[in-house]
Amino acid sequence: MHYAIVEDRTEDQEYLLGLIREEHRKLGIPADFSCYPNGEVFLKEFIPGTFQAVFLDIMLEKNGLNGMETARRLRCLSKRIPIIFTTSELGFALEGYEVHPLDYLLKPVEPKKLAWCLQEIREHLAVPSCITIPVTSGQGAAPVNRPLSLDDIVYVEKSGHCLLVHSMKDDIRTRMSFSDLLALLPKSGSFYLNSKTLLVNFSQVQAISEDGKILFKNGESLFCSRRTKKETQDAYFSYVFHNLRKDGSF
Repeated sequence: MHYAIVEDRTEDQEYLLGLIREEHRKLGIPADFSCYPNGEVFLKEFIPGTFQAVFLDIMLEKNGLNGMETARRLRCLSKRIPIIFTTSELGFALEGYEVHPLDYLLKPVEPKKLAWCLQEIREHLAVPSCITIPVTSGQGAAPVNRPLSLDDIVYVEKSGHCLLVHSMKDDIRTRMSFSDLLALLPKSGSFYLNSKTLLVNFSQVQAISEDGKILFKNGESLFCSRRTKKETQDAYFSYVFHNLRKDGSF
C-alpha cells in the first residue's frame, strides 16, 4: 500500500505516518509513504495509480491551496482514489462532501478510528471500478460487451424492453433487466432503485428538492414519481449522512 500524506504541519504529518505504519505492522502488510507540505507540490507530482489513498489536511493554508481546493483538483485527475480528510474543524464536513471523501479523521487522530479508516480503504479498493454489460447496437444485431465505469453511470431508466443507461459520456442501450444489472453493482448504497423503471446513482446527485426533482451533477434533472418521492429523498439523505458520519464524529 502506498499512501500520500498532504500536511503542512510536520508534527501532524509524522504522527499520522507513525499511526499508519504501526497499524500496517500489526497486519503484516507493507506500507510506503510520500509526504507533501502543500497541495501544489502534491498535485504537480501526482500520477494516477501511484497511491492507494490520500490523507489530506483540509485546513492547508500557509503555502497556497487549501485542502478543499486541492481535493477538487485531485478529483479531476482521479475520480476513485480514496480521499481521507484530516481536520481539527467539524464545520467543513458538508462542504467536503462534494468531492466524496472516503472518511474524515478528527485531529488528534485516534488509533482506533485510523484502524477503522484503513479497513475502509481496503474494502473500497476491493470493489470493482467498472462492470461489463452487453450493448444493443440495433435491431437484429448481436450485443457487444462494453466496459462501463461505475463512476460514469448517472441513472438508468426502463425503455421498452431495454434499459437505457445514461452515463457521463453517452447513452447506452442494453437488454439486461434491472435484476441482472443490480447483481453486477456494488452493495455500497450508491445505486438506488427508485421504482421498477428508474435506477439512480446517488454519487452523481447534486440535490433532491422538496418537490422530488433530482438534480444531477452533470446538469441533468428528472422528477421522482409522487409515490416514490419521500422514499427516494429519505434514501438519499441516509446515503449522504452515512458518508459524513462513518467515523461517528458527525
